[in-house]
Amino acid sequence: MNGYGTSPIELLAADAMLRREIWCEHFTYSAPFLAGTPQALGAAGGQATQNTNINADSDFVVQMMNLSVRSDAAANVIAPNMSILIVAAGSGKQIMDQAVPVTNLLGNFGDAQVPSQLPFPRLFAAKGTVQTTITNREAFAPLRVEVSFVGFKVYYTGDKTRQDIFHVL
Repeated sequence: MNGYGTSPIELLAADAMLRREIWCEHFTYSAPFLAGTPQALGAAGGQATQNTNINADSDFVVQMMNLSVRSDAAANVIAPNMSILIVAAGSGKQIMDQAVPVTNLLGNFGDAQVPSQLPFPRLFAAKGTVQTTITNREAFAPLRVEVSFVGFKVYYTGDKTRQDIFHVL
């Protein structure tokens, strides 16, 4: 990998933006799992799913994902024992073939760690849904678990479409 911003999807977006066929803006979508909500994670095997809806006004290219886990109001969990499965719910396309440990897929900012830069950014279509399922293998029920999808929104100008720019459906 040559570094951040050099994947084909990013190069296609940069080229189209220079031609004024699209406009891109940084954006972050989140999948929060909060104590006291239906998506709260229980202790030792607790599992929850969070649906993140992609806005209808634009497609979204995710370049980086990260994770934040708080065991209580003051303590960050650096390497949580949890697994994650991400599915592009509209298309049913999984990001991986099975649930994986969160530390294998997601980075975080704790203890000199860095967020997970994807080896190849992924485009999520407008009006789509990203379904994130987390299984907690810790002995405690976390106060807050948040998965962030960091990237950019793609707004099409004139009569240009996703197919014209990215050559995908």
